[in-house]
Amino acid sequence: MILSRLLIIVACLYSAAAMAHDNGSSGASKQPYSVTPILKQAMSDPGLAGYEMLTVRLDVVPGGIDPAPHRHDADLFIYVLQGDIEVELDGRKTIYSAGSMFHEPRNVLHSLLRNTSANKPASLLAVFVIKTGREFFVPVAK
Repeated sequence: MILSRLLIIVACLYSAAAMAHDNGSSGASKQPYSVTPILKQAMSDPGLAGYEMLTVRLDVVPGGIDPAPHRHDADLFIYVLQGDIEVELDGRKTIYSAGSMFHEPRNVLHSLLRNTSANKPASLLAVFVIKTGREFFVPVAK
């Protein structure tokens, strides 16, 4: 029951953040991605006591852009399932393609997620390793 509630909260927070940003199309606010919670699991290694793994899938619409600056109070590992995405971390932009994986260190400034294709969706698997009680999504004022 607690797991279900937490995953719903995660999805709602991501969705609310996505809805707050314009994808650059007609000036109307349009959600650039959807979030599907997959798994939340406490880490079993005694050295990682108090840490959890939270996994979500992000599906980014063709041409979807999320320029909302934010941080994650967690280490984040992202695997690109399909498509190509551009990510900006600490002012450095990088494009990742399907089959690639990257690490987003804890509390690094994340200021762009963009599907580089105007015609095809992109999908990501995001794995957060987070200490219990920390915020996985922390908005940053522009």
